[in-house]
Amino acid sequence: MKAEQKILPDASSLIEAATEQFVAAARSAIAKRGVFHVALAGGSTPKGLYQKLATSPYVEQIDWARVHLFFGDERCVLPTHDDSNFKMASEAMINHVPIPAENVHRMPTEEGVAPEVAIRYGRTMLETLAEQPLDLVLLGLGPDGHIASLFPDTEALDVTDRTTTSLYVEKFESWRVTMTYPTINAARQVIVFIAGEAKAAIVKDITSDAVEGLPVQRLAPQGEYYWYMDAAAAGK
Repeated sequence: MKAEQKILPDASSLIEAATEQFVAAARSAIAKRGVFHVALAGGSTPKGLYQKLATSPYVEQIDWARVHLFFGDERCVLPTHDDSNFKMASEAMINHVPIPAENVHRMPTEEGVAPEVAIRYGRTMLETLAEQPLDLVLLGLGPDGHIASLFPDTEALDVTDRTTTSLYVEKFESWRVTMTYPTINAARQVIVFIAGEAKAAIVKDITSDAVEGLPVQRLAPQGEYYWYMDAAAAGK
């Protein structure tokens, strides 16, 4: 399934459009099922979205008591570490919206080795979701085509029997925990954020099929699938 491409003039327009989409997805899920399950992403563009969601009028448009936050991936660092996606999302949004603490499901990356954390988080997801798919998965796109922590040439790409898995990323010398393709693909809605001129080359490679087998190209969402890009990222 190909993504519906939404190209906005600049990063601020992209963030505003994505914020409206997030609010609409939340309100729809809550109206239909009484709850909104969303997986957050790391990165500067998602951070802008989170900051926007914590401001008026958007923050008042969501019933935060019915929102459950998950994380698509996380580095194995303390939650207070500057590299933590949880820390970024907390400072940008979570600490500024009326969401119950028990509705924020961070990856407990300080509690053990990465494989154990992945198993524990997978269990948390299954217990919370009760076999329902995520309503929304937010993803960034790396210059090497990775999404979440599904990096090229890693065993994580081929894990299909688990909700989450762990991996060691050689070039960053870091352990990660990530949601797997089946978890992401089952979501009712998937949004990939791509912003900035630095992403133009990878966007060209993906859309022209100049390169094949990149992690983002292996996405096959069963629900709605969007790419939110600014003009700089879509330039080539």
